[in-house]
Amino acid sequence: MELQDEKAAGASEPLSPPILYRLQGVACLVIILWGIGRASHLIVLVLLGGLLACSFLPLPEWLLRRFRFGKSAAIGLGAALLATLSLVTIFLLYERIPSFKAELPAYQERFIVLYRSVVAFLNGHGIHLGGASSLPFPSSERILELSRAAIPGAAGFLGDALLVNLLALIFLSAMVERPGAKRSALGETLRYYGGDVQRYISTSAKTNGIAALVNLALFLALGVKFALFWCVLSFFLRFIPNLGFILALAPPSLLTLLVSGWKRALLVALGLIAINLVMDYVINPIFMKKSVGVSFTEIMLSLVFWGAVLGAAAGILAIPLTMALRKFFDEQLHERELPRVTSR
Repeated sequence: MELQDEKAAGASEPLSPPILYRLQGVACLVIILWGIGRASHLIVLVLLGGLLACSFLPLPEWLLRRFRFGKSAAIGLGAALLATLSLVTIFLLYERIPSFKAELPAYQERFIVLYRSVVAFLNGHGIHLGGASSLPFPSSERILELSRAAIPGAAGFLGDALLVNLLALIFLSAMVERPGAKRSALGETLRYYGGDVQRYISTSAKTNGIAALVNLALFLALGVKFALFWCVLSFFLRFIPNLGFILALAPPSLLTLLVSGWKRALLVALGLIAINLVMDYVINPIFMKKSVGVSFTEIMLSLVFWGAVLGAAAGILAIPLTMALRKFFDEQLHERELPRVTSR
């Protein structure tokens, strides 16, 4: 009886405070992550607005220092300059659409010939794909019709883009102030946690620009169609770690395969892969370690974690979010250790 009473008393003993605190912390983390997942679309828009504001911040601040504009004038002029640059870029890329449309039937015919030759080669080596060689291919008119049908679906994307830009302007108005002027609490918080993010974006822009120029030289040397378009596309896609390179690799390689054959396409693909390897494993680590101290392991873990929480947008937001959270936890750890040091 006494042994049973002791077991019952031991089973009813409460957990020690450290274990309770840890369990409570884990429970809170699970609830927070669940809430972020449920509201991920809205959270992503807000985070993209903050990221855009941090990226855009140096321009109005430079206008304030250099020309002594007012706050509203600096933000407005900076936004107008960036909007003009974006419109010029879009116009130059849009100019290529008629030529691509005119050449689309020829690309389709070459693709059909290539596809059927691959099927015949596989059949000749005992790999039978059934009726794959007789599958109907959509005409160029059908492809264009499907593209036009997808345009209404872009309305939601444009609405999200407008909201992101409005949020960026709100965040900018809080962050931008004349030298010596006092900022709001929101502005101070954004500037504090956005400092490392700014350096990361600046470093990424430099390395992406170097890679895009080398890609352009490769495209021109190998006679790739629409070389400037692929160059600009690769610059922006490289802001998405790992996945962006794959998205930038496939279109020019496939187009070169249709236009110039597999040998030239193989050279394009191998050249892009070599450039990416040099940038990712030689150039990027040097720049990143000097400016923001982000390792390759941290990049990969960030992509996996934030990809599970936020979805596809984590490709852009993962590293800035990780840097901001690391700064937050470092600050909390410093505040916790400070009383211990002062008490000694």
